[in-house]
Amino acid sequence: MSPPKKNRIGFFYRRLIAVVAINVLPLLVLSGLLYSYIMSDYKSNLIALMNNQIMLLATTSESALLFDDAEAGERVLSTLELNETIQYTQIYNADNQLFAQYRHPEMINDTVIEHFDKAVEFKNNNIYLNYKIMKNGEYLGLIVMSASTEGLAAQKDHLLLISVLTLLGSFILASLLNWTLQKRLNTPIRDLISLVHYVTKHKRYHKRLATDQNNEFGDIIAWVNTMLNTMELHENERKASSAKIIQASKLATLGEMATSVAHELNQPLNIIRMAAENCRRKVSTGTADTEYLYGKLSRIEQQTARAAAIIDHMRMFGRKAEEDPAPVDPRKVVTNSLNLMGEQLRLAGIKLVTELAEDCPFVLGHTIQLEQVLLNLLTNARDAIVQREGEAKITLRVFFDDEGVHICTEDTGGGIPEEILPRIFEPFFTTKEMGKGTGLGLSVGYGIIRDMNGTIVVENIDNGARFKILLPGVRSISKIKPHFS
Repeated sequence: MSPPKKNRIGFFYRRLIAVVAINVLPLLVLSGLLYSYIMSDYKSNLIALMNNQIMLLATTSESALLFDDAEAGERVLSTLELNETIQYTQIYNADNQLFAQYRHPEMINDTVIEHFDKAVEFKNNNIYLNYKIMKNGEYLGLIVMSASTEGLAAQKDHLLLISVLTLLGSFILASLLNWTLQKRLNTPIRDLISLVHYVTKHKRYHKRLATDQNNEFGDIIAWVNTMLNTMELHENERKASSAKIIQASKLATLGEMATSVAHELNQPLNIIRMAAENCRRKVSTGTADTEYLYGKLSRIEQQTARAAAIIDHMRMFGRKAEEDPAPVDPRKVVTNSLNLMGEQLRLAGIKLVTELAEDCPFVLGHTIQLEQVLLNLLTNARDAIVQREGEAKITLRVFFDDEGVHICTEDTGGGIPEEILPRIFEPFFTTKEMGKGTGLGLSVGYGIIRDMNGTIVVENIDNGARFKILLPGVRSISKIKPHFS
């Protein structure tokens, strides 16, 4: 049974995620820290620069405030025209009245003096500073300055772009690294998975993996090949032992059917003998005509062919099965089995009932081996029936459904004791008297059906037992052959 499929992330995708995480996350943290440090340093430098600027203006505007010379104050502020970042600068006197101001073209004053409760403040993409103008401890006024922080924003965007490009480059590098590793490692892993899947599904061990890698993967593949060598050796030994057991069981079945075959051959031989005697009598009396002799000779020919067919089938039954399975008609198997054993069952007073479905699919296996299983079931049913009184009947059914092809035997032999049902397919287990059974028939049959990818089970029914064989059906031979290739 194959393991259920699950939605899962592949090994190499997980590795890619791990590689990306290992590379990108530290870079992300480092970029964040570096970004924070640079922006903080940039702000500190900007504040220091603007503080120097505003302190210089405060110093140079002291005399203008002392002498209430607004024009001098304007001249001091006019020097800011060379600084593009300054938005506006205002000087207030000690009464907080506007004394002098400089405004960048198209720039309006976006705040009032009452808002300046902090020496430095960032808002609206600007930096705002205010500085008290003091002279010998006397408060002369206040200078207010606003400068654009577009340079800070540009620096921020530049750093953000560098961080994104760094992370993107790291991701691409990690992807290329993973692709390179995957290209080198995925092939042997995929081949190994394919081999394991094949061995698990088909139970065949002849395939091997080829590798020229002198690393851990090469070692793994070498050990897998060694394991397959051992498994193939054990499987061949098991098959050889199983074949010997099957052959021994088959010969034992032939021995048990000797009486039945003798009866089957006796009927055509008697017909041949009687036809020959009638021909001899007619010839001796001179009353034989050509048409009469031709009819008798034709009957002798038919019965000879019938006897030859029985002998040929017995000879084929005694041979070893071919190595490769082939399509088998289950209805033909039932017919062949009854041709060998039907006369013996009739002589034992056992009624035979057959129900063979039309257009039944073939099964894949060996005809002789499947006949061996069925003959063993018929023999066991016969032995159980003749030991008791009552109805003597064996029913053979062949039908198919969505599960596969079913071959069922039912008898009126009284059933099987419940305590021995679990052991019925064990090797050398038998309920027959010493010398009347080997205990291999059902065990060998179980192995034959198992090798055909089927199942065989037994259950008690009213006044008897039922054996049920289930085999996968084959509608198209071409569809099933690759299973054994």
